[in-house]
Amino acid sequence: MRGSKLMVGGGATGDVPAAADWGSRRWKGVAPRALALSGAAVLVFVGVEAMWSGGETATAATALPTAGFGPGNFAEELAAADRQLSLARERVANAPEQWLPLEGLARAELARFKLTADPDELAQAMISLELSQTAAPAASGPILTAAEIAMAGHDLAAAEQHLDRLQNVAVAPSAAERAEATALRGDIAFYRGDMAAAASAYSAADAIVPTSGTAIRRALLARSQGRFDEAIRLVAEAARRDSLRTPRGLASYALQIGMIESARGNFEEASERYAQADRLFPGHWLIELYIAEAQGVAGNYEEAIAVQERIAREKGDPQALDAAASLYLAQGDERSAYRLTQRSAAIWRARAQAMPVAYTAHTFENELAFGDPERALHLARENLAHRPYGDAHILVAEALLATDRPAEARTHLLEAEAQGWRSAPLYARLSEAEEMLGNARASGEAAEKARELNPRVFDPVMSRLWFGHG
Repeated sequence: MRGSKLMVGGGATGDVPAAADWGSRRWKGVAPRALALSGAAVLVFVGVEAMWSGGETATAATALPTAGFGPGNFAEELAAADRQLSLARERVANAPEQWLPLEGLARAELARFKLTADPDELAQAMISLELSQTAAPAASGPILTAAEIAMAGHDLAAAEQHLDRLQNVAVAPSAAERAEATALRGDIAFYRGDMAAAASAYSAADAIVPTSGTAIRRALLARSQGRFDEAIRLVAEAARRDSLRTPRGLASYALQIGMIESARGNFEEASERYAQADRLFPGHWLIELYIAEAQGVAGNYEEAIAVQERIAREKGDPQALDAAASLYLAQGDERSAYRLTQRSAAIWRARAQAMPVAYTAHTFENELAFGDPERALHLARENLAHRPYGDAHILVAEALLATDRPAEARTHLLEAEAQGWRSAPLYARLSEAEEMLGNARASGEAAEKARELNPRVFDPVMSRLWFGHG
């Protein structure tokens, strides 16, 4: 047992852990994995528009379409979501025994969750969905919606069961519905570690109806394979396919390009894209968190932390607390970091207890960075059992390295690589594992692969990244 370890979310000692046992637990200048918003959760407000008008950079030629219509900022979008939610509730009140209004309510609740990331809203969507399923006759019901909500909760098995039911419905699904169902099967394959099957499913979905959603999925796949230019091209393709082209949508695309740039160490370009997203869709807390991260990378700690702590106060968001804590640690202010992580850990653990499949990975990230490495390892293994894809293997490896088990860590990292995963964090972790095992040559080779994907992967600046590190 480590001395003076951090105790959070119950039984806190009140003492700041020693730096050698807590703050420096972070990966040798490489930040631990960030919240799932880094990939899938940014998709919660997908859409499109606008023209990139920055200077000549590696991606300046990747233009997005011009804006269409829709709410111009987060406050307006949230108000529109509230109106839809109110209307859905009214429809249910007028026809409480009919499954279609209940499905509409579930979708309205899911839409609001995608704006706020409030787990209570996802839980409510699941309740409404269950009521809709109960009310629906055999061979009908909210089957595709059920699959989508299951995926939002990271429940692959449930999503697959719903999609299987879709094959036997009384009324044949439309082409758009078949395309989405096929793409969802690709998502399931992706999170089960079968990238080839995911790519095949996405191609099949495109052959039915080419949608912006499928292009975004293909972009995420390309990013996970280290094909960053292709990922950015596919984000732009998604924008061109999108017929709505709302400010919210455009901001999502700009933000995702920024995340890709950050993953390969182009922090200045990433910052420009985040700023572009904020101009297009002001007031969104998620965009503001990415902007704050970029400010931290640039050394503007006070400004960045002020934004992160404000979002934590306004939204009760634990990821904002963790991001601020990482910047306090970058300055050597362990007491302030500890104060924040006591609060965030309690929130994450409560969420993981209420919805373990959805929040185990997030709780792991907090635990590994600021808590007990052995508990982090338990959470990482639990997450891997739910979604055995490359990123989950990397999480397990990180916890194994933190608990001095390099051989096991290497096994998981090589499994991620065998699946087709390519990222700077993967090879940085592999380099560390090989070094701990005394394999200097293999460590150097892995380090070189990490630098090829992100030349700044071993820079101290990486410790300031909570979201966009790879």
